[in-house]
Amino acid sequence: MAVNRGALLIMTCFSLRPLSVRPCPLLSSLFHSHFLPFSTKPNPNSQVKPPFIPSPSTTHPELKQLLYHKSEVGFDKLDNALLVFDEMLLLKSKLSVLQFNQLLAALVRMKEYSVAVSMFREFRVLSIPVDIVTFTTAIHSCCHLNTLDYAFSLLAGIIKSGWMPDAFTYNTLIKGLLSQDRPLEAGDLFNKLITFQEIQPNLVTYSTIIDGLCKTSNTSMALKLLRKMEEIGCNPDVVTYNTIIDGLCKTSNTSMALKLLRKMEEIGCNPDVVTYNTIIDGLCKTSNTSMALKLLRKMEEIGCRPNIVTYTSIIDSLCKERQVDQALVLVSEMTNKGISPNVITYSTLLQGLCSSGRWEDTESLLTEMGVRKVSPNLHTYNILVDAYCKEGRTTHAEDVIKIMIQKGVPPNVITYNALMDGYCLTGKMDRAQEVLNTMKSNEIWPDCYSYNILIDGLCKNRKLDEARNTFDKLASSGLQPDVITHNIMIRGLCQEGLFEEAKELLSKMETGIHGTRPII
Repeated sequence: MAVNRGALLIMTCFSLRPLSVRPCPLLSSLFHSHFLPFSTKPNPNSQVKPPFIPSPSTTHPELKQLLYHKSEVGFDKLDNALLVFDEMLLLKSKLSVLQFNQLLAALVRMKEYSVAVSMFREFRVLSIPVDIVTFTTAIHSCCHLNTLDYAFSLLAGIIKSGWMPDAFTYNTLIKGLLSQDRPLEAGDLFNKLITFQEIQPNLVTYSTIIDGLCKTSNTSMALKLLRKMEEIGCNPDVVTYNTIIDGLCKTSNTSMALKLLRKMEEIGCNPDVVTYNTIIDGLCKTSNTSMALKLLRKMEEIGCRPNIVTYTSIIDSLCKERQVDQALVLVSEMTNKGISPNVITYSTLLQGLCSSGRWEDTESLLTEMGVRKVSPNLHTYNILVDAYCKEGRTTHAEDVIKIMIQKGVPPNVITYNALMDGYCLTGKMDRAQEVLNTMKSNEIWPDCYSYNILIDGLCKNRKLDEARNTFDKLASSGLQPDVITHNIMIRGLCQEGLFEEAKELLSKMETGIHGTRPII
């Protein structure tokens, strides 16, 4: 009777989408061309086997020990795994399904999913014993390969073989559907599992679906599932709550995240540092720094020790709100508690100081970084270059770039864009053009934003012919001018009284001739 229910379930599973009726090109190529053919004899022209690879004289206890270890960590090379399989074929009668499952598990550890699926098929062709674990491992690999067609056919194979799929098998399929952004089908499959009583939903099952729903921004469905868990007495743990809270904060729903935090406290599910960090970061991103600070103090009261992530989120928010002094106080507080600022913390604080024009404090902070042996990274240097350029201090910005190169931190397109913008702001258009040429010579390819900076600078400095020439070159190259580029040119033409030419360019935008359209 259980098998009949399972067969009925399979039919309803396939009704999620017509999985079984359309061919899968990836699967076809996987089994006919991608997989290396197996042989029972080693190639005489191949390299010498590594010392841990068994030979035909290896006793099967030694092979079993090797497989047990490799199922946990994987092989160093795929060729080693294939050689072991060849040796296993010679000892096939002395090995159980467990050893073959361990070999598949090792391939999965190595993320060799296509080889794992192909090896499973080889098992079937060679009549090597398999069980539900073998099938589930193959299903797991199919989900990673986005070949759910074959994964569901393997589910049918489990039923036909007389086994009953367990919760782990179904969890794997549900996770596969969620990974392909198919939450409704995952929920449908889950409901059918309950209807046919194929599994008794547990914490892992619910948490798997909730995680997938939150990753695809379906937090409302995740909340409904959370309530369902509570109704049937399947108590969510801190990981389940953290998953939903993270999803809520990513959609800026911090009010609901705070409600869940209070609920956790009420039911005795103690929030951890991840819970608080997630909500604090969400609050900071929605400019609710005062509430974030209250949560920080609450963490300290209940003995949940804040970490570098906690402090850096709040410091970043304070700096963006121009509350740099309070951010500096927080840095002192964290260092007094033995939490050393890292490069992210320092870069965040540096951005705040530069934005406030506090150059002396900036220099002091850079000195402190040196004392603490915290090396600036590309982002740190770019903050300085951009800040100097916005102040018109392009010479200082050039000096920073020289230091970057000396320290082995190559400038990128963001660095050069900032420098070019600085020269445009000070009217040094020849130097701005030199920066663009330097980028190309260093094989740092300018992006559309680079050309927008240059064209805007040319227009503002009454060099319309050069701006027009640069615009035309951009339009005929691989880079398409965007709506900002067009707006810059139209404004420049209008400033020179060339209204007919501006109208013509606007008309080209409206017809999409340059791949863009005006913003209404």
